[in-house]
Amino acid sequence: MLKQKLLTQPNVHSLDEVISSFEIDSAIKKIIDEQTGATRLQEAMAYATLKGGKRFRPLLIKASGDLFGIPFKDLVSVAVAVEILHAYSLVHDDLPAMDDSDTRRGQPSCWRQFDEATAILAGDTLLTLAFETLASAPLSAPVCLELVTKFARACGGNGMAAGQMLDISQEHGGNLEKIEYLQKLKTGELIAFCCEVGAIVAQAGPEVKKSLKETGYKLGLIYQMTDDFLDLKGDVASIGKPTHQDLDKVTIVSLLGYDKARVMIDSYKNEIKDALVGFGSKAPLFEEIVEWVVVREG
Repeated sequence: MLKQKLLTQPNVHSLDEVISSFEIDSAIKKIIDEQTGATRLQEAMAYATLKGGKRFRPLLIKASGDLFGIPFKDLVSVAVAVEILHAYSLVHDDLPAMDDSDTRRGQPSCWRQFDEATAILAGDTLLTLAFETLASAPLSAPVCLELVTKFARACGGNGMAAGQMLDISQEHGGNLEKIEYLQKLKTGELIAFCCEVGAIVAQAGPEVKKSLKETGYKLGLIYQMTDDFLDLKGDVASIGKPTHQDLDKVTIVSLLGYDKARVMIDSYKNEIKDALVGFGSKAPLFEEIVEWVVVREG
């Protein structure tokens, strides 16, 4: 059950304090505990999913559900699936062949804590478990099918995996439009899916779904730009992972500079707020999440 104080946060700072304690962990632990085929694999999966994390995407799913009056208990399986898949992506991103990161969330990355082979298998298993979890959600068959289909698109060759490939290759030539496209795939697609979940479950019309998906893309770009700020100006103690890893990459922030990037963030933030106006009193949590993303420090 969601902590009641998450529903009544008076300001962005309080949301920042409680977002990491968003109570999705018990649901994730239950599913991981059922993976009893190999003890070491199960331990690595638990390490990757239950050792910290902001639970930003599950909270965003709750906010999306709020827009349509959907209780979070009906969306827990969706939120768990997204968080498990997100964990898989971080496990694989940290591998020596990818970002070669020794730490994640202030502790050894999964491959450092265990070994490369175990981390690869843990990531593989989390990926497949995410789809098993989503397909088993207590929702109607048509809704589950739409969720699974859109989830797969957000994560695969037209989504997160493609974005990671483009990020590794850095073949955009410093073109802003191409960098935005890269970030839309790498970060934005999964966030856009989270924003659209409420509309999918509520079986809203195509225009409503499209609007929320576009809102998610903009939120994803804001999230990535604040990530770039943190990489440049943050430190390991505050953000829990190595900094200055992207100095050899061209990002929106490095291309535009801090001030122009901040102007872009403010513009996207205002566009998101405008898109949420029609939801009235059902949008406060969503709006507060947007504010948190803009000013977050980790």
